Amino acid sequence: MKKDHSLPDTVLRLRALTLALGECCRPPWWTTQFMSETGMRFLERLFPRTFFHAAIHSAGRAACYVHDSAVGRVAVYHLFRLPEALEAEAARVPPDFDNDFVARFRRGLGNADTLLGLLAELGEGRFGVDAAPGARRIGTDADSMTSAGLRRAAAIYHHAFGQGKPAFPYFTAEDRK
Repeated sequence: MKKDHSLPDTVLRLRALTLALGECCRPPWWTTQFMSETGMRFLERLFPRTFFHAAIHSAGRAACYVHDSAVGRVAVYHLFRLPEALEAEAARVPPDFDNDFVARFRRGLGNADTLLGLLAELGEGRFGVDAAPGARRIGTDADSMTSAGLRRAAAIYHHAFGQGKPAFPYFTAEDRK
């Protein structure tokens, strides 16, 4: 019954869930409040059609900074700074890409268990990872452009939020001379 999502859709879902969990865990991984019901209502008034994208973009800036601080910026990619081609595709996803997901996501805001359940669905239940906290290399930039690479990142985030210890999965750039 699970439907396949395009890679850019998966990026948006994974970002939204990671951002919301990063805001509501204790201590929070970043101190934005865009991924709360109050933040969503605020953005909905300013950007009625694109509030979900605006929330992901706004909170994602803070998450990108935290990830960059943990893994670096040179020759690495992570969920909030992916290869340019994938970032461009994700930016073109229409605002109404999946109203059912957005509604379920909003109902779960502030509830870590519900959000973790949505994250488990995204990763297709493959969460048998032994993920140490902190920065963790999970592949190359080519892997970051695949569903399997994103599922691996989802598994590490799921484990990290479940354990209450920040983890930052990243991909390294490969020299393709």
